[in-house]
Amino acid sequence: MDYEDDEPQDYNDYQDHYDEEQQPIEEPTYDENTGESVAILDDVMAGTTATETTNSAERTERITTPYLTKYERARILGTRALQISLSAPVMIDIDGESDALKIANKELREKKIPLIIRRFMPDGTYEDWKVKDLIVD
Repeated sequence: MDYEDDEPQDYNDYQDHYDEEQQPIEEPTYDENTGESVAILDDVMAGTTATETTNSAERTERITTPYLTKYERARILGTRALQISLSAPVMIDIDGESDALKIANKELREKKIPLIIRRFMPDGTYEDWKVKDLIVD
């Protein structure tokens, strides 16, 4: 058998695809409440409006724990260290320290971090906690 004599058959399936109507691709939408259960807010970002007050658990008695979790701590320190590295004003005396993470850690110990933690509840409501109000171990 000699394969050189056989010519390859041309197969063109492109015509079939052009006849079909193209379906639009739907982009997935992001729902803030299904993302993460904790959001970090600046003091300025936490200003409440009439619609936010109905969703928030802005009561004198709180549902969630007053302790800062290790996940919240990691996010707070990372967020604040990024802000400091981008020339945000430092809230403490840094004593010649230049490492942004160490400065953020010192701010957390002294409860001077100007951030608010928003804890989302399963029913869609949330609680806002200032970092200075949380118990840090």
